[in-house]
Amino acid sequence: MTVKAKQNSLWTSRRQKGLSQKRVAYFLGHKSTSQLSNYERGAKHPNLVNALKLEIIYHTPVVFLFDDLHRELEEEIEAKERKLR
Repeated sequence: MTVKAKQNSLWTSRRQKGLSQKRVAYFLGHKSTSQLSNYERGAKHPNLVNALKLEIIYHTPVVFLFDDLHRELEEEIEAKERKLR
């Protein structure tokens, strides 16, 4: 699957928790905020470990943090299921 910019709730969740990008990047183990910025803009997806860390940091299930991606993957799987019937 090709990564395209997707809407996500990372920026909103971070702001609601009152956290800076620098602090969240530190929690993720990143040396700078550039990777987190890419995640928030939807330019890149975090790996599973970082996605789970974000879930913990924001106290929000991954499925809600990446709702558009989840919906797209769900539609892709359902389409493949229909082909097999």
